[in-house]
Amino acid sequence: MKTEKELKRLNKYLEYTEDLLSDETVRSMTQYHHHREVTTHFHSVYVSYTVFRMCDRLKPKYERQIIRASLLHDFYLYEWYTEKHDEYHIWYHPKQAVKNIEEHFGKMSDMQRNMVMSHMFPACRENPHSIGAWLLTVADKYCATADYTGSSKKFIPVYEEINRRTMS
Repeated sequence: MKTEKELKRLNKYLEYTEDLLSDETVRSMTQYHHHREVTTHFHSVYVSYTVFRMCDRLKPKYERQIIRASLLHDFYLYEWYTEKHDEYHIWYHPKQAVKNIEEHFGKMSDMQRNMVMSHMFPACRENPHSIGAWLLTVADKYCATADYTGSSKKFIPVYEEINRRTMS
């Protein structure tokens, strides 16, 4: 991390997410590929940090809930390239993520549930109903594009610092 401002920003992000990022099951997301060589863990941290940065500017109500749901939006815990289900991954994985989140961390708020269920909008069957859901949807598209084009590499120093602090 380069500046004091960036360190303060990272510290605030970790106030919201450190318990989740330190969780063994969340850490297991490093074993699943998401977009090409990008893991589900990297993508989820990148998306949630991007949402965090948006919240820093927009100051929405329920900022902590928004950032935590963003981190867990792809908590589906399977290798989607090889493990197939009755539905296409694009529709199946948000439901599986909600199921896993609630089994592992407890009941989600309605807003958080809608965030996860609608993050694939407009390709999914549920529409975003809150600022948090819209922020997640936009950030997910931005980060997925960066994953596929290779430009998400610029997030690696932040990701490594987050891992250094949470995976020890």
